[in-house]
Amino acid sequence: MTEATAGAAAAATAPEQGQQQQQQQQAKEQKKGPSLQDLYLQVRDKPCRVVDVRVESLGPEIEGPGGLTQSPKPLRLKQEILDRELDRVYEAKTLREVHEALERSVEVLRQLEVFDDITALIDSQPLDEPDSCSVQMVLQEVGRYKFGGGTYTQGGEYSVEGNMVARNVLGVADQWAVTGEIGTRSSKNFAASFRLPRARGTGVTPELRLLQTFANQQLHSSWSEATRGLSLGVVSADNPGMSLAYEYGWRVLSTDAHASRSVINQRGDYLKAALRCSCSFEGGGRNSSEVLPTEGWQLRLTNEIGGLAPGAARLRYVRQQLHGSWATALAEGLSLHIEGSTGLLLPCWAPSSCSSSKASSLPERFYLGGVESNLRGFDTRGVGPSEPRRIATAAAGSRSSSAGSGGSDAAAAAAAGGGEPITRDALGGDVFGSVYAALMMRLPGKAGDLGVHAHLFANGGSSALLQQAGGSSSGSSAGGGAAADHGAGFGGLLGGIGEKLRSSGRELGATFRWSAGVGLVFPTQLGRLEANYCWVLTSQEHDRLRRGFSFGFAANMGL
Repeated sequence: MTEATAGAAAAATAPEQGQQQQQQQQAKEQKKGPSLQDLYLQVRDKPCRVVDVRVESLGPEIEGPGGLTQSPKPLRLKQEILDRELDRVYEAKTLREVHEALERSVEVLRQLEVFDDITALIDSQPLDEPDSCSVQMVLQEVGRYKFGGGTYTQGGEYSVEGNMVARNVLGVADQWAVTGEIGTRSSKNFAASFRLPRARGTGVTPELRLLQTFANQQLHSSWSEATRGLSLGVVSADNPGMSLAYEYGWRVLSTDAHASRSVINQRGDYLKAALRCSCSFEGGGRNSSEVLPTEGWQLRLTNEIGGLAPGAARLRYVRQQLHGSWATALAEGLSLHIEGSTGLLLPCWAPSSCSSSKASSLPERFYLGGVESNLRGFDTRGVGPSEPRRIATAAAGSRSSSAGSGGSDAAAAAAAGGGEPITRDALGGDVFGSVYAALMMRLPGKAGDLGVHAHLFANGGSSALLQQAGGSSSGSSAGGGAAADHGAGFGGLLGGIGEKLRSSGRELGATFRWSAGVGLVFPTQLGRLEANYCWVLTSQEHDRLRRGFSFGFAANMGL
């Protein structure tokens, strides 16, 4: 036989050998029988009922001579709550319904936030009961106490936070927490809270918070805010992004000796009584547990109305903010992120509290600049309406109700990094818009395992105070609100607000700032830390720029 003939014979027998191997593999699979998935599909719609649910509670894993072991531990959660959440499995009529009911029960038990681990198993009954089954559950409860803490920077201030949470103290999935936070510029936040996940089997989680806060904005805006009050709200258990809260508290706004006239005009005491509603929607495969999701979209809408109590007329306002984000994977470890935000603050909602000269409240305004506001390349609160600070005198200093070392903060700003002293107060805006687009690349090696990304980004934004038709920005008289003008009636007032919105919209478009850069993103449980190098492409007069290298932190800022 020639070499050509032998080659042709080998080529002819190769497909036959492949077919034989495939037939042999199919024969082996047939001998194994159907898979568990196939068996389930065959019997899932047949009648089936649960006759027994056995629950076992285990303690934490302990390293022993034979390896990790777990010992039985009494269940702290009250039995009636466990029975209530498992009742639905007894109502199932088929195996499919049993499976779906058990999945829902496990999900609800996880939402109680008292279990570290839940394992559920459907088991068949003896042959004399072919249409029945039993459920076995193994539960591992969380520890009674949890302690936490951390450090982060936001708004140019470094803070240290600590908290303690007592869980399931009363056996009803209750949570009691105490939180404290202290900043390097004397900002302080203390709160005591109570939560009851899925209260009485409902789909809502009520929350009560007692709070005392002191926010020091002397460095950038020459004012500080002290608040004491409470907050009562409810959160959807199935969608934590849906919440409703009512805040009631006493606010004291203090100013520095060199504060601008607009800031001085808002100094004083206020009663804040505000209702806040937040809604969040997402889809496209987005994973909310990730700080940097690489797929999907999200929309967050927050509405707040202030002045909803007797004596709170001085702080009547309507505040709306919309945030949207979208991400898609382009390749392995490479994704595109796009984000946009906009907001509107109206200084009144009732004719009795509205006037053409009324200014919005400083703490409720929108401030741009820095990573926390998605405008890299600019200093914290370095973009938007501002006003020159006054020259502090001894007499002015004695009359000022300043809380803390406001005068020294400007000098501190000059000394920090060799920068120029801050001579203008950031007033914030009543309307704003910002956009951000970035290519994210997951780093290789251990850094990538920790979630560290490199990003190439461009972002832009601007803010403005509501303007009168054909007039100048209200920033020059941002703290007035003295004389009321009701002659035109409420309808005329609404028309005036519409004209202000159109004028402010034109100003936003004309003053939009842009910057671009590269950097590293470090995701954490509290948010994301960034180290960037920025180039400022466009800016406006009085903007405070941060070209070159900079660091920033954005709390709970998903993309």
